Amino acid sequence: RREREGDIQLLEITDPGGLHPKEWTLRNTAVKRFRRSAADFKLDIPELVRPPEVLEQVCGYLEEWVMERDRQGIDKRYTQSQQPHDIPPPLDVYQFIWDRTRMIRKDFILQNYIGTDGNCDACAVRCHERIARWHAMSEHQLSHIEEFVIHQSQQNIAELGQTMKTLNMYYDDALGRGLKEATNGDGGTNGYAQGCGSDIVMGKSPVDFDNTDLSNTAQSADVSTRIIGANGLKSASHGTAEPEMRGLYILLTLNNEGGMEVLKYSGRLCVQRPAIFYSRPVQLALSIFQAKKDHNYARFFSLLRSHSTP
Repeated sequence: RREREGDIQLLEITDPGGLHPKEWTLRNTAVKRFRRSAADFKLDIPELVRPPEVLEQVCGYLEEWVMERDRQGIDKRYTQSQQPHDIPPPLDVYQFIWDRTRMIRKDFILQNYIGTDGNCDACAVRCHERIARWHAMSEHQLSHIEEFVIHQSQQNIAELGQTMKTLNMYYDDALGRGLKEATNGDGGTNGYAQGCGSDIVMGKSPVDFDNTDLSNTAQSADVSTRIIGANGLKSASHGTAEPEMRGLYILLTLNNEGGMEVLKYSGRLCVQRPAIFYSRPVQLALSIFQAKKDHNYARFFSLLRSHSTP
């Protein structure tokens, strides 16, 4: 339908034998756009809602084939369409991922993935964690672009906040289903390991905005420390990272209610989830919170500059 309506974006156009495998068509590259329900368009039609395992494969596709396009050099789809730039602008890539991940979260909502009193499983947790990481990294990596800071940073933080609230509901699920797969499977589907078709980014190795070559080989140490994909299939946490995300939520809400939200949140974790409370990511976030609260800027920047800080 979108092809008939001329609604295919440049980052979805196929390049068989070039950027993409020879057999690929739009069915492999087009990703469901975000839409709201309207009188003439309903979102909750069963055949239009993607099941969790498909949503996880979409996350993997976006990470492996799209997210780094602005750092992989000339893209002939942009050259052939006579765009002002031969390389996809970072904000083009950002807007594309922002829209598609928003629809991923919407499809989970349409299937009542809300934690307690609804559905919850490790697949939904992994997808939302991956989306949260992307929003957090975008806030950092695009901070040098004035247009992003002025027009899109606030929106990015808002979407990160919504994603984190959903994750909190999953982590607090009364039945503890956030560490369980929906079926007896292990998260591997049709050759994909937790949505990942590969351990590296497809195409040329990315080059960072400061011209630093980024690691992109299957033999690199980074691959061996990944928590999703083949490694995630072996882990007891099923590729999820609750301590990391709980710590990120504390950092996201440092200024809320004058710091009271962090105190309430961490206090509840200490009582209900002591293992998570005393985990390194949560304790690091609390150390940063304390340094900021005490106006101890030497301590604050020392923590940020420490090699042990992710």
